[in-house]
Amino acid sequence: MSIREIRPSRRETPSKSEKGNNYHKHKSDLQEDFNYCCGYCGSFDGFGYTKTYFEIDHFVPKDFLIKSKSSISLSKYSNLVYSCRFCNNNKTKHWPSKREDIYLLGNEGFIEPCDLEYENHLYRTDDGAIMWNSPIGEWMATTAFKFDERMDELKLLWKYNKTRIAIEKIIDELNSYPDNSEQHNNIKTKLTPLFEKHYFFQKELATFYNG
Repeated sequence: MSIREIRPSRRETPSKSEKGNNYHKHKSDLQEDFNYCCGYCGSFDGFGYTKTYFEIDHFVPKDFLIKSKSSISLSKYSNLVYSCRFCNNNKTKHWPSKREDIYLLGNEGFIEPCDLEYENHLYRTDDGAIMWNSPIGEWMATTAFKFDERMDELKLLWKYNKTRIAIEKIIDELNSYPDNSEQHNNIKTKLTPLFEKHYFFQKELATFYNG
């Protein structure tokens, strides 16, 4: 299955100017365009755990753009990715081609996360792990993003997010019926086991990050 619930898609025209170096002004647009998820691993931004931060990644790395005196602005929207800190920090030191216009060098490099091809190289297993379908996918998963070293974390985050989505879907359904109606009460009974799952996943994540 896809590693992201919804494939991200950048808007053609961001709400803020692409001039200058203050790329942080694009964060709210990126949050929406990347569906409040990391563009690389699909982790959801909204659980509030203390060690999962979301940042703005430069697909062609910022340090490389500065050192090479690139014509690509640090605020160029098409080069920005909404990313969890783990993916951003792991990716930072990797750019095999050393060229701003070449993303791949043999079987090493990156597929742009908004590109349809991204999902051809990586996939999600039934238990939430992220695996690869190609040598490029393996390089991204094991060298660039360290998905193999983060397997337990990624599984937990995926299960937690699937539970959140299920809860929100039922609540939407619940709100379509009058309070205390038979339909309302029948649907409401579905929430209790999901709330329990959500609670235990939350505790498991807290233990994972703080233990």
